[in-house]
Amino acid sequence: MARATPVLSALVLAALEDGPAHGYRIARWVDEHSAGCLALREGSLYPILHALEQQGAVDATWEREGERQRRVYRLTEAGRAALRAGRTAWRAYADAVERALFKGGARVAPA
Repeated sequence: MARATPVLSALVLAALEDGPAHGYRIARWVDEHSAGCLALREGSLYPILHALEQQGAVDATWEREGERQRRVYRLTEAGRAALRAGRTAWRAYADAVERALFKGGARVAPA
């Protein structure tokens, strides 16, 4: 089973920030908002959702759409707090990587 990374968990929480969604919609949101650079497959998405549900960051209900039933996930208040913490942690990490890659200097825009 894939282990949920803080970054992937934050992406899933961000996908739910604007409202409830089922797994396929969450995966599409991540793909669309990353301009196709990030993809969450079933093998990683559903373990992340399960872990977030166990942590109380999301809750889930079964909803019927026509003949299909889908599990729909909603962000909880704890999930909103986790998303804020995830964004803060990501910014600190990204800033540290940038400082290291560019040796503390200002990055030069590509020509």
